[in-house]
Amino acid sequence: MKNSRGNNFIRIILCCSMLLCLLTGCGSGKASGKTTKGNITIYYLNQTKTSLYPVNVKMKETATPEQLNFLISKLSTAVEDADYTNPIPGSVSVRHTTLKGKKLIISFSRDYQTLNPVQEALLRAAVVKTITQLSDVSTISFKIVDETLLDAQGSPVGAMTADSFVDDFGSEQDSTREAELTLFYPVADGSGIYREVHDVHYNENVPLAQVVLRQLSKSPERSDARSAIPSNVKVLSVNTSEGVCYVDLDQSLFSNETVGYQKMTIYSIVNSLCQLDQINRVQILIGSGDSASILESDDLSNTYAADESYVINQ
Repeated sequence: MKNSRGNNFIRIILCCSMLLCLLTGCGSGKASGKTTKGNITIYYLNQTKTSLYPVNVKMKETATPEQLNFLISKLSTAVEDADYTNPIPGSVSVRHTTLKGKKLIISFSRDYQTLNPVQEALLRAAVVKTITQLSDVSTISFKIVDETLLDAQGSPVGAMTADSFVDDFGSEQDSTREAELTLFYPVADGSGIYREVHDVHYNENVPLAQVVLRQLSKSPERSDARSAIPSNVKVLSVNTSEGVCYVDLDQSLFSNETVGYQKMTIYSIVNSLCQLDQINRVQILIGSGDSASILESDDLSNTYAADESYVINQ
């Protein structure tokens, strides 16, 4: 009888200990939805600047000051993407940040006051929803230089959390897709092409072939490579039919380029597009209308297949 009572007493103690553990937040790091490193969602603006546009990025920083610098830099830096843009415009700068406990204060330049109401509200939402994902930040307050941010009625805006904003941009999230693209860029001296793997975010309504060409117009990661499609060259059209991708580029594609470099440009485009499942060959047209001409290839159909022999494996 005594042993039975003793066992019951032990069970009660264990149950109380487990309950106390739950109440005091054992495993609270996972329950809070916070992050300290790894993937994090940055809230950009769509290109019309009417809604937030969430993009998942990789964050290597682990210390809070470096994480803050990383996120503020991302939110402030111009984005080379046709689908979204940075929420903190170039005219507005972050002067400094102060973190007390888990309360963050961000001081902006005086130019913050030039934002229209829609821009200002979206900027606040983007910054707060992005940075409060950090485990060491629970609330954020804004200042203009050293003055507390006021609303339209002249009242202090106060400390904000992610819940301070209506989450009504789910359609933007639903239309955002992520892809890992294998891309090829010409070596600066025209001796070959380099292979790079890029993680990109794009709108599901945009064909992947168009996304590839858009990426090829950006600067590659390697300093000794060049963009395959110069920024001044326009992509006039992109269509895929029965395994062939038809790309129409304006006439400035090969201006002032050597013949050898032109070939590397062609195979940067061809090899990149042929990495997509639905594309086996590529036909490139230069110009538009009656003046358009097809780039001749060794194939009777004047289409190009991927050629790995030009790839420099370094």
